[in-house]
Amino acid sequence: MPEGNSMITTLSRVYTDTMGPWAEYLFLAGAITVLYSTLIGSTASVPRLWTNTLGLLGVVDWRDARVRRRTIRILTCCLPPLWAGSFLFVQSPVLMVQIGGIGGGIFLLAVVVAVWRLRSTDVERRFRGSPWLTVALLLSSAAIVFLGIYGVLDVLGLSLPE
Repeated sequence: MPEGNSMITTLSRVYTDTMGPWAEYLFLAGAITVLYSTLIGSTASVPRLWTNTLGLLGVVDWRDARVRRRTIRILTCCLPPLWAGSFLFVQSPVLMVQIGGIGGGIFLLAVVVAVWRLRSTDVERRFRGSPWLTVALLLSSAAIVFLGIYGVLDVLGLSLPE
C-alpha cells in the first residue's frame, strides 16, 4: 500500500512498466486533466449541494433567491481553498481517497432516504407509477444501501468475509 505522495508514482508505474518511460508524460497529462476537470466540476456542483442541504436543515432560506445565490457564492469561494488546505494538512492522497469513499457511501444512503421521502410526500399519487416501478425502486434502493454500506466498510478495512 503506497503511503503519502508515493501513490502518484505507483500509479504512473502502471503506464511506464507497460509502455516505457515516455508513458510517464502521458500519465501526467491525463492526471492533470482528470484533476482539473474534477476541480471544475466540484467547484460548480458542491456549493449548490451544500446550499440545498443548508436550506433543508433550515440554516438558510432556500426560497429567498438572494440568500441562496449569496450562499452559493460564498461556498464557491471558500470550499476550494479548504480542499487545498485539507490536502496540505493530510498530505496523503490515499487517505483523502478513503475519506472521499466514506463520504460517497454516506451520500448514497442519504440519496435513498431522500428519494423515498420525496416520493411519499412531494409526488402526486397518480405519478408514483405502477407496482412494478415500486418493486424496481425497492430493489434499486436495497442495492444502493448495500453498496453504500459495503463501500464504507471496505474503506475502513471491515469488508465482508469472502
